Amino acid sequence: MEQVGKEKRKFKFPETATLLVLLIVLAALLTYLVPAGVFDRAVDEATGRTLVVAGTYHQVESSPTSFMQLIQSVYNGMLSASDIAWFIFVVGGAFGIITKSGAITAGLNKMIGKYQGRESLLVIFIMAAFAIGGMSYGMGEEVIPFVAILVPIAIKMGYDPVVGVSMAVVALYSGYSAGALNPFNTGVAQSICDLPLFSGIGLRLILGLGALAIAVHHTMRYGKKFKSSGVQLDLSEVPENLRSYEEREFTKTDGLILCVLAATIVILVIGVLKFDWYLSELAGLFLLMGIVTGLIYFRGNIGACIDEFVVGCRDIATAAVLVCLSRAILVVLENGQIMDTLIYWISIPLTHVSSVVAAWGMYIAMGVVNFIIPSSSGQAVVVMPIMSSLGDLIGVTRQTAVLAFECGDGYWNMITPTHPILMASLGLAGVPFSKWFKFALPLVLKWSVWVLVVLAAAVLINWGPF
Repeated sequence: MEQVGKEKRKFKFPETATLLVLLIVLAALLTYLVPAGVFDRAVDEATGRTLVVAGTYHQVESSPTSFMQLIQSVYNGMLSASDIAWFIFVVGGAFGIITKSGAITAGLNKMIGKYQGRESLLVIFIMAAFAIGGMSYGMGEEVIPFVAILVPIAIKMGYDPVVGVSMAVVALYSGYSAGALNPFNTGVAQSICDLPLFSGIGLRLILGLGALAIAVHHTMRYGKKFKSSGVQLDLSEVPENLRSYEEREFTKTDGLILCVLAATIVILVIGVLKFDWYLSELAGLFLLMGIVTGLIYFRGNIGACIDEFVVGCRDIATAAVLVCLSRAILVVLENGQIMDTLIYWISIPLTHVSSVVAAWGMYIAMGVVNFIIPSSSGQAVVVMPIMSSLGDLIGVTRQTAVLAFECGDGYWNMITPTHPILMASLGLAGVPFSKWFKFALPLVLKWSVWVLVVLAAAVLINWGPF
């Protein structure tokens, strides 16, 4: 009986939605404990951005979150995250049609048969492609639709759905965080720090290649360990359209549908790189893809096409809700005016240590700030004026400060429950955050060791603008 009592009292990590609600409540409690404060902000005439003015932090009248504000925060989070939430619905609907056609299933069977016994090569190829996308043009929300493709690939190869998410999201951020040509973290941060755009690309490439190697090894090690464990794959939380496979031959219709999918991806890359497309344009592109695919599969029956689109939206609803809940946390912190205070407190200890340790501290500080401001460009606008001025005082070059910022911003996204891309991907794949956290935390620690080595080298060589 005593043993049974102990088992009943055993701690169980909360489910993703429950965890986010608890964090919303915690953020509200912090508005009563943390003094409200703000930095002055000014418009940079050169870029048009509103930047924080370093050294201007001051306390303001406290504005703790009331009960009514707390219960309204979820709704306000939905409004704040409506752009990405509706993007998720459109993606879910469009890929619901493609999944219904069975074209991806047939294509996967053909591909996996080709790489039978060489699954590691397929994983390496896929992860390298996403890392390049993140490192070059700052691929972000565009990765979400690919999770719907890669989770079935992972399952078909006998891996856990976590591997499918990792092949897309972890690979993306191994390159994104290094930011060799990434306009959203490196570009914005360097412009704020008056550095030549995308300067220092050599060290960033080294950082990104090392991070990708760590990511591939971690993912494959997890996948092989799962395979060899003999544990029965539990797909109860994975959406039904990502679980099953219809063993059939690859037809001409399948090939035509996959050509539509491939053309969509090519147009997506061109639109993002050449025409600065964002969620609105991308949602329109995926909607068009769904319609064209539906007309091909249902042989012109537009009613059946629309019905299947609605089913796909329904299946993806959980992912959209998780994104909205994560945004509600930020709404509470912003309305309580404690976000600037938390950032100011984090920066204080860095003025009392050596240059190498200060660079490491910047990285850790940016990782913590990432829980508060998960947006790369949004975080850069807030923290880089502070970090660049701080770096000037403690002997850390601005180039190194930028690197510390983008590493803390990017790599820590893998354990940040307020990050919309991660939460949307996990929701789409049906992977609980608790399960993902156990997989991702050791990876972030491995990445961190590599980042600390690179940052120490940057300080020792006095890494400058070029």
